Amino acid sequence: MKRKNLLKWSALCCLTVLLASCGTAGKENQSAQPATKLTFAYLTDVHLNKDNAGNGNEGLRKALKAAVDNGAEFVMFGGDNADTDHLGEAETTADTLHARFVRLVEEAGLPAYYTIGNHDRFYRSEGQPDTLGFKMFEKHYGPTYRSFTQKGVHFVILNALYPQGDDAPYNVGAEQLEWLKADLDTVARETPVIVSIHVPMLSLYYPVVDGSMKAWDMIADTKAVVDVLKEHNTQLVLQGHQHIYEQIQERDLWFVTAGAVSAYWWQGAFLTTEEGLLLVKVDENNRVTWEYVDYGWDVEKN
Repeated sequence: MKRKNLLKWSALCCLTVLLASCGTAGKENQSAQPATKLTFAYLTDVHLNKDNAGNGNEGLRKALKAAVDNGAEFVMFGGDNADTDHLGEAETTADTLHARFVRLVEEAGLPAYYTIGNHDRFYRSEGQPDTLGFKMFEKHYGPTYRSFTQKGVHFVILNALYPQGDDAPYNVGAEQLEWLKADLDTVARETPVIVSIHVPMLSLYYPVVDGSMKAWDMIADTKAVVDVLKEHNTQLVLQGHQHIYEQIQERDLWFVTAGAVSAYWWQGAFLTTEEGLLLVKVDENNRVTWEYVDYGWDVEKN
């Protein structure tokens, strides 16, 4: 073989070996990645309404199907499931609307956990006034704050809707805070904790978009709650209310506002956030990751 051809052949062989080595190394690195041990979907601000304006029924079905198709083992709802807080004394209407929501979720076949949102409230129960408006929610979804553990991950659902005057309409409140301390003391310090709350603990929506800070932008007792959470291995706080997708890291704790299933109340994107859900994964090393999934909803006029 001529020297020129020999050199060319040698170079090609080296390149082939190099590429093969890179490919092998890539496969080795890929196989070394920690396996996912838990996947769940976080759906917030569905805003079903009594007249099914925008066809939110079908939108929720489609979002739940996306959760199933993406391997979610369960769903968590971040609040504002149904718009009942403005229905006055129409208790039957409110009851029927929440029942419809639960029925649509059950059709998807996934276990579900629910956070109360400000629009989920209804201020009558069995014909009598309900000052805080929680009893209708409890009837259909269970306690307004609770916890559960899945595959070594501890989940906490908080109720942000305890008022402390006009300047502080949203709070976790002292009683619930004591419950939170006691609950977290039952889990090992290394156990990862994920929290769901409707009204954010931390958000920059109004300061950035509107140039102001509003009382209804966040809970008023954020610091007291975060101080408790930081005594444990809390990694992620999931939030709703704002209808935008927002991620804020404060030291080693992430606050993620998870957009909205309904986006602009079933009328299209809200600012730049499309109708979507948050897909959350926890790997075998307890590392938590997430992505916002546009489930492909098109606005329907009705």
